[in-house]
Amino acid sequence: MDEASPSGGAPAVSPLTHLVVFSVVALGSGWIGLLVNKALGIPHSMNSLGSLVWIMAPLLAGAVLALSDPSLRRSYVASWLPGRLRAYGVALGVFPVSFAVAIAVGWAAGWLTPAGLGAFGGVVAANAVGTVLKNVAEEGAWRGYLTPALIGRKLPDPWVWLIVGMIWGLWHIPYYFWFLDESLSRSVYDVPPIIFVLIAVPVIICWAPLFTELRIISGSLWPGLIAHSIANLSHMPLIYGGLPITSWGLLVSPMVGIIPNAIVLAAGLGLWARRTGRLRRRSR
Repeated sequence: MDEASPSGGAPAVSPLTHLVVFSVVALGSGWIGLLVNKALGIPHSMNSLGSLVWIMAPLLAGAVLALSDPSLRRSYVASWLPGRLRAYGVALGVFPVSFAVAIAVGWAAGWLTPAGLGAFGGVVAANAVGTVLKNVAEEGAWRGYLTPALIGRKLPDPWVWLIVGMIWGLWHIPYYFWFLDESLSRSVYDVPPIIFVLIAVPVIICWAPLFTELRIISGSLWPGLIAHSIANLSHMPLIYGGLPITSWGLLVSPMVGIIPNAIVLAAGLGLWARRTGRLRRRSR
């Protein structure tokens, strides 16, 4: 028998259907954006109308779906408030620590030279507002709607991380192939875009536990937005060639390297273990 809506009208749409709709919109948004650019005859770039479609569609879809779902409406609205403050210290510190460790290891090993990083302060400042606005849209989609919706399905935490990370990562494919100038991705790690995507998607999956825990602990998307913006802005000197890596880039690159992203993953797993009591049980 169909589930009746609270008003006694049409059958209610299930939360699973909402999740499927959101995933289709999110994963299709970039491709639609590319079609918009092609129809308008404009080049693909982050300044194009197509990139705006790519960025905004998941946010708008998540907002509509959350506000139309009584089980998510209150938490979605509350997620735009500051929430509990204890998550903010981690949000502010985890990416600077991971970058500092990676740079220190790479510098000590002679794999990179950080002397030119200070010259990119103006680039970081110039991109700050745009980065934060972009991440308002991203975090509103991934932590405002998708993460709470999956948690509401009573999925095990690792499944939440994997699903969020996969959708979040695959959403970036049109960006890495078309909206982002290839020369900028090669400044980070000099490989073809397909190889960069195969590295970047697992990196984003490694970030998912941290961002999920920041959302759960705080009840807000703002700690994730802060952490996300710090990460993106810290990448700016790399993107513009401010941190040349002579070798072992996949180990120490602050953006795609194994060392910094292992620290981010460990921070997320540590927060999860503390929240779920696993640390206390192991210490006995």
